Amino acid sequence: MMELYFWVFGSLVAGIVLALVWRLVWGRKSALPVGSVSGFTLAAPLLAVLSEIAIRLMDVSLLLPFDVPRYLSERYRDYGYTIPLLLGILGLVLLAFPVRARGGRGAAELTRRSLVSFVRGRWFAPPSVLLALILFITITAGAASQPDHETGRYTMYFVDLGGERGMGTGIYGWFYSVPAMILMGILIVVTIVGLFLVARPPLAEDREQDICVRTTRCRNIIAAGTGALLLHLGLIFSSLAGTASVRSVFTTSEGPVKFWTTFSALEPTFIVASMLCAALGAALWVSVGLSAIPSRRRASIAVGP
Repeated sequence: MMELYFWVFGSLVAGIVLALVWRLVWGRKSALPVGSVSGFTLAAPLLAVLSEIAIRLMDVSLLLPFDVPRYLSERYRDYGYTIPLLLGILGLVLLAFPVRARGGRGAAELTRRSLVSFVRGRWFAPPSVLLALILFITITAGAASQPDHETGRYTMYFVDLGGERGMGTGIYGWFYSVPAMILMGILIVVTIVGLFLVARPPLAEDREQDICVRTTRCRNIIAAGTGALLLHLGLIFSSLAGTASVRSVFTTSEGPVKFWTTFSALEPTFIVASMLCAALGAALWVSVGLSAIPSRRRASIAVGP
């Protein structure tokens, strides 16, 4: 049973550990002050992590103390790939709050603030690579998918073995990927809007502190979006590992003949990639939540002669 818990929650625990290490080494310098901003920042990853635990329990219903209703399990099977993206969109909305009004007292600046005023260019590299990778896998797996004979949905992968024989299994086909691609587009739009809402209001009187807070908030928005993409990609890799693992054995006059997919050798790679994506995605979400915890600052004490 312990081995089962390790396979189910191992990558999640690894992600939490990575986030804690990041917090201890680098993250304390960019902690948000106590207030409404830190409250929304803590709520977003908390929702994402709790939902990730629920998703893993749904995958292994043996760990649940009750039977999952059939309707719920069917809906999860059909749209489970979209859950990390939906949570990412909801989390990004929470991270964009509170939205400060443009009016009021603030520091006047001649330089116009833009969408990337508080963002470093290299922060966009990981999500861009992930989007390109997801798009490539989606097109490749979608092109290999075929309609299910019963439902007509593009969720099956068939291999013709000749002699009126064949083998098939499920795959991340168009039925799963099209809704996910739509949600990824929405995720990108919400990310851009969130960065805009953080950057546009005038700076507060404490200009240095306000810039630090906005930089942290923008980084959290990008980290949350990247984390959602990583968790989604982890589910895709897990599905591809299942597809690559399919085997078939037929008995002939010469003895049993074994068949496997052309990419069966990639099964271990897909499994490792799935766990790595899940761990990194969880680490990013947890790191966002840890930024809402204020760090202790050393107070200066005057010592008399």
